[in-house]
Amino acid sequence: MPIRKGTVSCSRFRLEGAVPKDVKKWLTKALKTAAFEPIDPKSDELRAAGFVELEDDRATTFSAGALFEGLYALFAWRVEKIRLPASSIRAELVEWARAFEAKNGRGPGRREKSEQKELIRKALRGKTAPVSSVSDVSYELPSGELLVWASSTSIVEEVQTALEQGLEVRLIPRVPASFVSPSVLEGLGPTPALFESAEAGR
Repeated sequence: MPIRKGTVSCSRFRLEGAVPKDVKKWLTKALKTAAFEPIDPKSDELRAAGFVELEDDRATTFSAGALFEGLYALFAWRVEKIRLPASSIRAELVEWARAFEAKNGRGPGRREKSEQKELIRKALRGKTAPVSSVSDVSYELPSGELLVWASSTSIVEEVQTALEQGLEVRLIPRVPASFVSPSVLEGLGPTPALFESAEAGR
């Protein structure tokens, strides 16, 4: 778990919706539906994301031994990205433009630049290895409480969306306000005594 790595930032959710009797089968199916698939080297994709096993971020079989530990289901969300440095693209484009002008006696037009830029991007993509990051997720089977161990809001939202679609439930954020009854929150508004005190202080 990330807390062993010094990471303690997490988002907490509770499930709202029908939970079947066979929770393990239900959860395993949802994870496999949104399992991680690496970026296809032949495609134009620059990002891929999905669920993986906690102990092996390349595995997506989600066997009972790999997924469940006691009263918890432990898994992870993997994101893989290919980052193309804008500075490298610009440098190669400038070099190409100079060679083009020397050969043709004129500078390249907008369309020619655009086409060449795309060729440079594709060439760089083929040479650039993807970078991956993994965020741990835990689900407590008896209570239905879910923890996403990630500091990135976008990652938390991705995990939330993927699980809501796979499990066909809603994941309700458990922020401090969610632990307080709405009637209690309504009673926390300014009281007449507060206004009287403010008037007296003028």
